[in-house]
Amino acid sequence: MQHRLFKSLILNLFLLTLLPGLLMGQEIVVNEYFNSASQNDEWTELVVVKDNLSLVGWFIGDNNAGTTSWQPKIKFKNHPLWQHLRAGTIITIDHASNNSNCNDPEDTDKSDGYIRVCCRNSTYFEGGSTTTLFLADEGDFVQLVDPNGKMVHAIGHDDNPGSSVEGGTCFNVSSRWTNTTAAETATRPCGNFLFYRFAMQSPTALKAICGTTADFYAGMQTGSNNPFIDTSDTPFTGIGNSGPNNNWITKLRAPVMTAQTVCPSLSPVGGAFGWTFSWQKATDPYPADSTIGYLILKNETGIFPLPAQGVQYTAGQTIGTGNAASQVVAVLKGSGRDYFTDFSAFSLNSRYRVYAFRYVNTPNFTHPTRGRAYNTDDYITVAQVAGPGPVVQNDTLCQPGLAILYIDPVVMPGPGQILWFANQTGGNPILVNKDTLKIQVSGTTSYWVEIQSASACIQTRREVKAVVLPPFNFSYTAPDSACQGTPIFFGVDPTKVFSPKWKLPGSLPGIETSNSDSAFWQINIPFFPQKEWIKFEISGRNQRGCIITYTDSFYTVPFSPRFVIEPENPGPGTLVTIKVIAQKNNYWVENWAVSPGPILSSNPIIATTIAAGDSLKVSGEISTILPQDARFCKIKIQNAFPVQPPPEPEPPLKPINNLITDNGDGLNAVLDFDSREVKNLEIFNRWGKKVFSSENYTNNWKPDGNEPGCYFYSAEIKEKTDTGFRKIRGWVMVAN
Repeated sequence: MQHRLFKSLILNLFLLTLLPGLLMGQEIVVNEYFNSASQNDEWTELVVVKDNLSLVGWFIGDNNAGTTSWQPKIKFKNHPLWQHLRAGTIITIDHASNNSNCNDPEDTDKSDGYIRVCCRNSTYFEGGSTTTLFLADEGDFVQLVDPNGKMVHAIGHDDNPGSSVEGGTCFNVSSRWTNTTAAETATRPCGNFLFYRFAMQSPTALKAICGTTADFYAGMQTGSNNPFIDTSDTPFTGIGNSGPNNNWITKLRAPVMTAQTVCPSLSPVGGAFGWTFSWQKATDPYPADSTIGYLILKNETGIFPLPAQGVQYTAGQTIGTGNAASQVVAVLKGSGRDYFTDFSAFSLNSRYRVYAFRYVNTPNFTHPTRGRAYNTDDYITVAQVAGPGPVVQNDTLCQPGLAILYIDPVVMPGPGQILWFANQTGGNPILVNKDTLKIQVSGTTSYWVEIQSASACIQTRREVKAVVLPPFNFSYTAPDSACQGTPIFFGVDPTKVFSPKWKLPGSLPGIETSNSDSAFWQINIPFFPQKEWIKFEISGRNQRGCIITYTDSFYTVPFSPRFVIEPENPGPGTLVTIKVIAQKNNYWVENWAVSPGPILSSNPIIATTIAAGDSLKVSGEISTILPQDARFCKIKIQNAFPVQPPPEPEPPLKPINNLITDNGDGLNAVLDFDSREVKNLEIFNRWGKKVFSSENYTNNWKPDGNEPGCYFYSAEIKEKTDTGFRKIRGWVMVAN
C-alpha cells in the first residue's frame, strides 16, 4: 500500500535547452506530475514530442513505495483521441480511484493542443487498478511504456531506483544514480536527459530545472533546505510552468518551417493588380486535421513584429507599433496552401512576412503554451523588388490555332529589352522588343519571356504557355422515339456542361418545348398520322468556355385511339355501348369517366344507360407500350356524343264534332275525327238514305249541297292507345 508523507507536490521535468537536437529522438515525455494528500487532486502531465504520434496501445503506470514493483499499468485504448497527436500537445491525466472522483472537467478537443481526461474513463483507457497512479513520497516513479514494452520516458523522486527500475530497459545498473549534496541525478541510457530527486517537506510545490548542474543550482533558493519553491502554477494546472520548459513546449507546438526568402510578382485581375508570392510549405505529416496554417502580415517598412504566442489574430487587425505596425492581411487555414495574392491595396512599396502557426485558441483562455503557437524563428520573408516584374498572360485555346501571349503594358518595367524564347535557357530569341507574341500552335506549348531590366528578385526568364485544351466532350440522354400526348425528356450532367441550349431546327408544327436553356429539356408531341423524323441540337460549354454542339434526331410513333358509341344518336334512356378503337394492340384504359353518369371501370368496352342531357361526355387515358423502342404512350382523349331530345307529347284528341257549318270561317267545315284512325264510315240523312261512305276516312266529308238537317253516321275507329278498332255511332247537324 502506498502512503502519503506530504500534502502536495509538483515534480516537473525540464528538458535540456542546450541540446535541442536530442529532443527530436523522443516521442513523448512525462513532463510533470502533482502529488497531493488526496488521489483525486493528483495529475500527471505528458508532452507530445513527435508530430503525428499515435498513443494507441501505450501504457502509463507508477511504482509502489520503494520502486520495488509496479502497479498494473493503464493502457491507452484504440480511440481517435489518441491518434494523430500533434507535436506540443499537452495531455493532463487526472488521478482517481474511479471516474466519478475526477474533480476537473474533461477536455477532448485537440484543436488547441490540450487534452484533459480522467485515468478511469473507460472510453479512453483500459486496465490498471484503483491504486494505479496513486502517488506517495519516495515511491513515485511515473513511466510511459510503448506497445513493444519499452520504457520510453519516466520521472520520479526516490532515493534509489529500486529493483524494478534496476535492470529495466533504460536503467541497467543502480550506479547510474549519483548522489550529490543537493539532489540525486541519473543519466538514462535510452534518452539523454538528467533527472533530479529532492528531499521533500510538507507542504511543498517543487519545480526542478533540467539542464546543467549550474542551471540546477541557479534555480535553488539559498539558505533553505528546500529547492526552488514555485506556487504560481496553481491557476494553470499542468501548463503554467515558466522559464526553459515553457520555451521548449512553445517550440514543440510551433510547426516546423524552413526559413526562406521568396520573390513576389504582380498579378492583374480585372484591371486590378496585386502581389503574388509562394513558399515552401510547412512540414505537416497529417494535413487532414487542418491544424497548421499561415499568418500573413503587411506593411511598407519591412520591419515586422513577432506574433504573441497563444494569441489568435484576425484579418484586418493591426499588430505591432511604430515602424513595426503591420496589418494582418490573411489567416490561411491548412498547411497545403503555399501561395497568396493580395489585391486589398496595391502598392509598389508593400512588404510581407508569413509566419506558420499551429492550433487554435481555447475560448476565453490565453496562455503561451496552450492555444495558437507561431514559429517565430523560421518564417517567410517576401523580398522587395525594384519595381513590378513582367506579368505574362497565358492563352488557352479550345482547339489548335493562333495563340496570343503578351506582357501587360501597364506593369512593364523601365527601359530595356523584351526577349521571347522557345527554350527555358539559351537559344536565340524568336521575337524581340514586342509585348505580344502571336504564334500558331498545334498543342500545348511553353515559351519564355525575358525582361533584361528586371530586378534581381524576378526570374530571368518567365514561362508563358499556349494551352490547347483536350477535346471537349459530354454525353446527353435522349429518347429514340416519341408518341402523341406523352412528354419526352432530354438531359445533360449540369456539373460537366454549362449553359446548355436545346433547339429543334426546322421542326414540324405543333411541337411544344420547355426549359430549352436548362440541363433538362421537355418536348410534347402532337398527333402525326405517319412516322416523322425530328432533328434536335444540344450545345454546351465547359469551364474554360469551350463550346461543342451535337445534332441528333428521334422519330414519332403514331398512336391515335378514339371512342365510338353504339347505337349512334341515342336518346334518353337508351342503353349504349362505348368502345375504344386504336390502331395498336395491347392498350389499356385508365380513369374512364362518363358525364352525366358514374365513373366506370378500365375495361376497353363499357355499357351505360343514357341520362337526360344535350350530350354524353366520355373521357379517359389510353395507354400502350409501342413496339418501337418499347415506348410508353398515354393519350388523354375526350368525346361528346349528342343525345337526341325526347319527342314532344301529343296533344289530347279533340272530341268528334257534331256540327258542320259551311259559312267560310274554316271552323267545323268537315266531319273531323282528329287523329283517330277511321274505316268503314257511312253517313245517312234523317230518312235513312246513305249520303256518304269511305273505307278509310280522312276527315274530308262536308255537306257539299246537302240540305241542312240532322245526319247519322257509323264507323270503326282506333285511337293510339287502343289495341284494335271499335264501332261507334253518332249524329251531326249540318247548318247554313
